[in-house]
Amino acid sequence: MNPHDTYYPDLITRYLSGEASPEEISALSAWIQSDPEHASLFNEFRKTWLGVAASQVEQQIDLEKEWEAMALKLTGFGTENPRQRTPPTNNYQPTTNNLQPPTDNSQPVSEQKPKVIQMESRNRPWQVILIRASLIAAIALVLLIPTWVGYRYFTRIEVIGLTASSDLLEALLPDGSMISLNAYTSLTYTEDFGKTNRDVILNGEGYFEVNKDSLLPFVISCGSSRLEVLGTSFFVDAEQDKGNMEVVLVDGRVTVYFEEARSAGKTIIPGEKAELIQADQRIIISPNENPNFLAWKTHHLIFLDDRLDMIINTLNKVYQANISLANENLASCRLTATFDKQSLESVLSVIQVTLDLQSETTASGIILYGKECN
Repeated sequence: MNPHDTYYPDLITRYLSGEASPEEISALSAWIQSDPEHASLFNEFRKTWLGVAASQVEQQIDLEKEWEAMALKLTGFGTENPRQRTPPTNNYQPTTNNLQPPTDNSQPVSEQKPKVIQMESRNRPWQVILIRASLIAAIALVLLIPTWVGYRYFTRIEVIGLTASSDLLEALLPDGSMISLNAYTSLTYTEDFGKTNRDVILNGEGYFEVNKDSLLPFVISCGSSRLEVLGTSFFVDAEQDKGNMEVVLVDGRVTVYFEEARSAGKTIIPGEKAELIQADQRIIISPNENPNFLAWKTHHLIFLDDRLDMIINTLNKVYQANISLANENLASCRLTATFDKQSLESVLSVIQVTLDLQSETTASGIILYGKECN
């Protein structure tokens, strides 16, 4: 610790108690003028001193009487008390030294020659001790607060983040669970993941193959939406901006709930889909009717008499493309086809031939146009 951290608080105490020498007053004045924070600290000390001193003055007469009564009982010397004190007069005032933080027009304290009222330290040593103890506690608090904040800053638990770029990202978590993140999806967890918890925050689409651990549930958070499992495989689409979550279970069991209403949570089984709507705290359970919910990972596409606008939405998500229709009337065109790990160009070629469409590539994406489907 810097010696000045204790020297100047003690010097303030000596000044307020009337014990400081002219040289010490001059040094204290220079210290106060050197930094606005020093002036602020001096003001706080002075307020504390005056408050404690004023309180003690009000209580002094009663304390003197109690002391004499106690001494009488202890010594048995009648009204003659060997520690008799002169009662304080009514005009006694606490120290009100004129040492103040400097202003633009003020003079150094040492040149103002402030009138110092001597505290009766010899007759009232307990007052000085009490006030000094209060000031020591105050300075200790001032010094310890930044120390504590610094400790919390440098010892805080590190947050680890995984973010997929424009491609699929696969990673193995510390607990042995395997995850696949769709493009531009992010996942975060703390460095104690797998030790004290298995909590993650997801923003985007991900596929999870979670290792079983009956002691540490695997929990995915999105706003107040929660998904909790012990070990299983599932797909999650989490929208952090809305707090909504969609879950499709592949195997095992999954529990979904809202943080504020865990007891109202629901469990889904393989083949089911759960939708969590944060706005009105709704959980909707239904059969999963989308065979392409993992196409972004597998590139295996199945279209069974599906509308063209829905097909294009799927292709845009799977291939991170920007395909649009020149004519909204084309949206009702339907297609039945299966694609397995084929390129976008190959898929579009089949669609164009089947539906008699043409395509145009522009700077912003691909446009499909043609005659309206019957």
